[in-house]
Amino acid sequence: MAFSSSYDNPAAPGTGSAVSNREDLTNLLTQMDPTSTPLTSLAPKRKAKATNHEWTCDGLASVDFTGIAEGSDITSFDDKFENRARLGNRIQGFRRDYMVSQVQQAVSSVGANTSAAKVKSLRELKRDIEAAIGSANDKQTGSGSAVSLMRGLTDWIDSAGPSDVPSAYRTSSNQIITKSNADVTEEDLNTALASMYNVSGNLQNVTCVADTKVRESISQFMRTGASNDTQRYNISGTGKTIVLSVDLFRSDFGDLRLANSNPDCSVDTTFHDRAHIVNTEAYGVASLIPPSRCPWTIRVVVTAAIAKPG
Repeated sequence: MAFSSSYDNPAAPGTGSAVSNREDLTNLLTQMDPTSTPLTSLAPKRKAKATNHEWTCDGLASVDFTGIAEGSDITSFDDKFENRARLGNRIQGFRRDYMVSQVQQAVSSVGANTSAAKVKSLRELKRDIEAAIGSANDKQTGSGSAVSLMRGLTDWIDSAGPSDVPSAYRTSSNQIITKSNADVTEEDLNTALASMYNVSGNLQNVTCVADTKVRESISQFMRTGASNDTQRYNISGTGKTIVLSVDLFRSDFGDLRLANSNPDCSVDTTFHDRAHIVNTEAYGVASLIPPSRCPWTIRVVVTAAIAKPG
């Protein structure tokens, strides 16, 4: 016996009961890619006024508690600005293009119009900026076909350089944790935080923006001891939740907040084993041209800067 089915008549494609079936398309559009940008969001925002955004750093003289002889005269004077340094970063342009036809703009669709294209472009721009901020790119002066590039945090954080940063303002090697296919340990993190405290004396506004592997390693601090022995906890019988994640690491030198980095913006998108510990008091993002748009593009020109790495 013949029956009507939900698919076309194989003998005459485009005919049969299936041609009367209504389309079932919701108005919900699911964005599948991660959109968080913690390095950009955490950074204080500044205004750049030139293609080379610069700032100065200074430090105090070493502590002197040797005392002075009674009645002695001053025979020499100190230059209080001999350690002042001038650092800078190049601005970098970012642009996302889009175009929607008049017909597509007119028809009824789920988020396929100029407004949706603009929002999507802005999200893509923010992720582009996030990736550049955390990158290992060195700064580059734009000229002719060469584009202007800003220096990323991974290049700033280098105990042996960059060459234009005086040694006094480079990141101490004790603050750089390098592992080879191994987890970050509590000792590693405490050593880095102690070094940061020794440099600045203040760890009040510090956040670790960590990729998944590093974040997982820090969460393991709760589960294993220094000798990798399993830790034991007494949990109330009425409790229904066991929390094994770490959002705040309270060290002897201050609190370290933890945030997940955007995995698509990671320096290493294969192993996801990178992290940046940033002090927002010495870190910022400057914008020369704020987000602007014409009918087909959205662009922004920014630079990321840190006043004193570590």
